Amino acid sequence: MGSNQSHQSQDSPVISTSSNGVVITEDDLGSEEKKAFRRLADKFKNVTDQTPEEMLQTLQEEVGQHVGDEEWMDEACVRIGIIGNAKAGKSTFINSYLELRATDTGAAAVGTTETTTETAEYRHPVHTNVVLVDFPGATFKLQGGKWLPATFDMKQYIRKFGDKMKECNVFLVFSSDCVQSNSVWIARKASEMGKKVLFVRSKFDRDVEDKQRDAPAYFEGGQEEGEKRLLQMQRENYVSKLEELGYGRVDIEDVFIISGILDNIQLGRWDAPALKEAILKQLDIQQKMLFITTCQDYSPTMVRAKAE
Repeated sequence: MGSNQSHQSQDSPVISTSSNGVVITEDDLGSEEKKAFRRLADKFKNVTDQTPEEMLQTLQEEVGQHVGDEEWMDEACVRIGIIGNAKAGKSTFINSYLELRATDTGAAAVGTTETTTETAEYRHPVHTNVVLVDFPGATFKLQGGKWLPATFDMKQYIRKFGDKMKECNVFLVFSSDCVQSNSVWIARKASEMGKKVLFVRSKFDRDVEDKQRDAPAYFEGGQEEGEKRLLQMQRENYVSKLEELGYGRVDIEDVFIISGILDNIQLGRWDAPALKEAILKQLDIQQKMLFITTCQDYSPTMVRAKAE
C-alpha cells in the first residue's frame, strides 16, 4: 500500500513517418482535429515530389498555423466535475483556478454550509469553454420553508444529475480531514460511467501547520523531508479509507494532496502540478491546448507542459 507516487507522463506521437508516407495516429485526436487532419490528408494525397520527411515538415507547418488560430481553441470544451461536501476545499480550489478571491464577483462561496440542490458552473474568465462543474455533495428536501438534509438516494441523484455527469471529462473528489460516504458513492457512479476519477485531499497547508505545532520532532530531518513523509502518509490513508467505504482499490497515483489557496496553486506546491498533469492525460490534444492556457502555474511540470 506504500508504493511511491511518480506522476510521470508519457507522450505518444501524433504524427510520424513511414516508408509509405506520413502516418497519423488517432488515439490523441478529438473529432474536430480528425476532420482537420483529413482535410490536410486530402490536400497531400496527390503530392509525389516530396519525401516522407518533407511531407511531414510541410504538414506540421500547416497544422502549426491552424493551431495558432483562436478558432481552433474555440472548438474545444473542457468540463471538470467537482465532488465533495461543504468545507472540503472545493470552493477555494475553484476560485484559485479562476484566479479569483472569495470576495470577487463570480467567485464560489467559501466555508458555507451546503444546502444547494443544483449544480453550479464556474467558467474561466478568459477561456469560457473551460468549466468547473460543482456537484452537490448531499441531497436536501424542502420542509417548512427550509432546505433540510435528506437521506441520500443515489438513484434519485443520478436521475437529476446523471446527464451533467456524462458531460464531464474528468472528476475531482475533494475531502479535507475526513472522506464523506456520499462523495464516494457519487465518485463510484462517475467511474461506472467511464469517467476518470481523481481524489484530492485539500488544506495540506493547515495539516503541515498542525503537525509542526503538535509534533515538531516530525520535521527533525528537515522541512522538506517531513512534508514528503506526511504527503505519503495521507495518500496511503486516503486509499485505505476509500476501500473501507466500498469504493474499491484506488491507485495511489490517483490521490493528490494539495492546498487550494491561490498562492500555493500558482507556485505549484505539493501535488498541485501532478493533479493538473493527471487532468491533462484525460483530454485530447485540442482540449489540452485549451486547458494549459488557463494554468497560471509556474512549476517546472506545467512550464514543460506548456512548452510541449
